[in-house]
Amino acid sequence: MKSKTLPNDFVAFTDEPPAVPARWLAHRRTLLRLRESLLQEHAEHSAAACTPHERGGADASDVAEDEASHRTLLAELAHEDSALAEINAALRRIHEGTYGICEDTGRIITAARLRAVPWTRYCRDAAAAREAKGRR
Repeated sequence: MKSKTLPNDFVAFTDEPPAVPARWLAHRRTLLRLRESLLQEHAEHSAAACTPHERGGADASDVAEDEASHRTLLAELAHEDSALAEINAALRRIHEGTYGICEDTGRIITAARLRAVPWTRYCRDAAAAREAKGRR
């Protein structure tokens, strides 16, 4: 029987794998909680975005309001997708042993920054430099 091929960025996340260093366990739990919450929100927003809107008898202002709400919902879904990708990438870095190391400078990211932004890939200075340049 042939096994199912998984995407390259797939990482199976179990409760507490032994490979996670003790110093990252709290960060991992936080990231998993955030991920679960975002997945629930995303499922709700996806269901709402797929629900057809009845337009019978609606006036132009109702149609415009429905369209604006739908665009807002799509923007929220895009934001959630981005946040989920960052959280999954942070969980992957924990498993790979690169969590807490700035991707731009190679310096250690401070504990305070990781507590504030547990999915961050950059130290404060690198993040500020990226923001100043208008990059993501």
